Amino acid sequence: MRDGGIADGDVARIEIMLPFAAMTNTVPTLFWLFSFIISRPDLVLQLREEVESAITKRDGDEVTVRVNASAVEERCPLLWSCYRETLRMTIHQISTRTVVQDTTLSDAKGREYLLKAGTPIQMSIGTLNTLEEYWGPDAAEFDPTRFLNFADRSKTAEGPGSPKAMRTAFQPFGGGQHLCPGRMFAAAEMMAFMLTMLLGYEVEPLDGGRWELPPFGPRSVIDAVAKPAKDGKGFGVRMRKRQGWESVRWNFAF
Repeated sequence: MRDGGIADGDVARIEIMLPFAAMTNTVPTLFWLFSFIISRPDLVLQLREEVESAITKRDGDEVTVRVNASAVEERCPLLWSCYRETLRMTIHQISTRTVVQDTTLSDAKGREYLLKAGTPIQMSIGTLNTLEEYWGPDAAEFDPTRFLNFADRSKTAEGPGSPKAMRTAFQPFGGGQHLCPGRMFAAAEMMAFMLTMLLGYEVEPLDGGRWELPPFGPRSVIDAVAKPAKDGKGFGVRMRKRQGWESVRWNFAF
C-alpha cells in the first residue's frame, strides 16, 4: 500500500478493519459452514470422497492439502457449493451507496423510480438472499447442491432458481468497484479448516444424539453475518481423529 502512495494514516485505517472483518464475518461464516455440513452425515461422506480424491497428496504421515479458492471451486464443486449456500443463508449485510447523479430505475413491472443525486441508497443483501422470486420455494432451506454445476446451466433460463435470477440476487461480497478485496483470502482460510476436518476427524454431537443446530440470533447492522442465538449456548461437538489419520502431519499449500 505504501508503494502505491497510500499515506501511513490511511494504511492504519485499512488494517484496523482486518481483525474486525475476521471476527464478525469470517469466524461466524465458518461456524455455519462447519455446522451445516457436519450435521449431515451423508453429505460428509460425499465431501470426504470428493476432497480426498481431488486435492490431497499423502506420503506416509505427511499430507499436503492445496488450498486456494480457484482450486477448491474447480476440484471440489460440492464443497464450494456448500460454501456459497452458507453465504446465502447467513449474510444479512446492508450495502450502502450514494447516488452521484439523478438516475431513473425501472422494475420488472415497468414502474419507474427517480433517485436524486446525493441520496444515500441502502440494499438489503439478506432480503435478496431469501426472496423466492430469485431462489424458488425452498429459499429458506439449506441446499448443498444449489450452486452445483452453476456455470454449466443454461444461461438463457429465467425464473426462480435459474442462474440469471441467482446471479442477480447473490452478492455476499458486494459488487463493482467495492467488491470485497479479501473475499478469496477468507475463503482460503475456511477451506483449509474444512478440508482438515473432513479428512482427518470424526465429529459428532456432544450427547451422541441427533444434530440440533442453534437458530439464528438477532441480526445487527453492525456486522454482516448472522450469529447463533445465545452465542451457540448448548451446541457443541466432540471430535476425534479418523482411523488411519491419527499421526498425520498437515501441510497447506496456498
